[in-house]
Amino acid sequence: MRIAIAFSLALLLLTACQNDPDPTGISLVPDADLIGAFKFDSRGDSASVRDAVYPFDMTHAASNILSIGEADGYDSRAFLRWLALRDTIANGGRIVSAFIRLRSAAYHIGDVTASYRIEAREITSLWNSFALSTDSVFTRNHPSTEVMPAGIFEGGFGETDSIDIPLDSTLIRKWLVNSNSGNYALNYGVLLQAPVSNVIRSFHAFDANEIDRPQLIVIMETANGLDTLYGESSDDTYLVNRAPQATADRLVLEGSVSMRGKLHFDMSAIPPASIINHAVLYLTKDPALSTKYYRGADTVLVYESVDSTENTLNSSGLMSRTDSEMPGVFISEGAPLTRAVQNWVNNKGNYGLILVSMNENTDLDRMALYGVNAEADKRPRLVVHYTSQP
Repeated sequence: MRIAIAFSLALLLLTACQNDPDPTGISLVPDADLIGAFKFDSRGDSASVRDAVYPFDMTHAASNILSIGEADGYDSRAFLRWLALRDTIANGGRIVSAFIRLRSAAYHIGDVTASYRIEAREITSLWNSFALSTDSVFTRNHPSTEVMPAGIFEGGFGETDSIDIPLDSTLIRKWLVNSNSGNYALNYGVLLQAPVSNVIRSFHAFDANEIDRPQLIVIMETANGLDTLYGESSDDTYLVNRAPQATADRLVLEGSVSMRGKLHFDMSAIPPASIINHAVLYLTKDPALSTKYYRGADTVLVYESVDSTENTLNSSGLMSRTDSEMPGVFISEGAPLTRAVQNWVNNKGNYGLILVSMNENTDLDRMALYGVNAEADKRPRLVVHYTSQP
């Protein structure tokens, strides 16, 4: 299932890379030389344009990054579990030590050189990475937040170092008994959080390379000497909470939280049944409100919305590009946008466009775009070349 989700996310990005060349070349022809063709410009034609942002409840089950900590208004927590600790002699041995090993990733928010305290709390109820919601963890307080820590790491470490979080032997003994009696589902795992840390650190998840994945390691002493056990059949996810931010005249797209944008252009100025030859969307970035804590990709994914209430994405989208002659402007053009405008003109339902941040599943970054009430030269702009039916 996790592989299927990862494949679906990869497909989402691949389908967004459809910046097809314009087959007619009409966008390269000066307006004065267009014969029998017309140009619609949402700015110049004073077309009605609406915008909005909305939360999208997404799963982080396929993320290869776990973000943990509190900074810049974010509160990010990770859930990990290992269903099995396979060893038939474990019940008769003594637990010498047990710990979770996490390998740090390069992304962070806040002072990476500061001391960092991460707490592991026993999870006391069933969960899975596809069903956990922000509401259940932050608004209604997940039961694990009330449990005393079963392990604590505190100290400094580099961006690619590993850390070991020691775990209480009583908790490990419970997991061993469950595993050896076949009650794997009762091993609920741990919640990792770094409260009042003023920094968010990122770690590799189970979907990362094998050498970077989280490990549960238990050292047992038996009559035959020391035995090392490793957790198996793992699952993980992370959840992020952030209070809504007041950003007047801006469309702020956020990864991980996540917030998406929506644009609607009134196309009534184009006669019905016109043939759409080319369409271009221009979006202007506000660098002052945007962040690059993680990858900070300078691109936006643009999709046609195919319904009025669920904000369902068309399967094909566009990855915007930038132009050195128009700094700070994202340009989206290609077959998916042209088809969308053609549908709108043909009265097949104009539900607008949906804007999605790049690396939405993993990156705690914000992409701020000027909205419809910003200065005129920075507002979203749609330019369409079309010809009318004879």
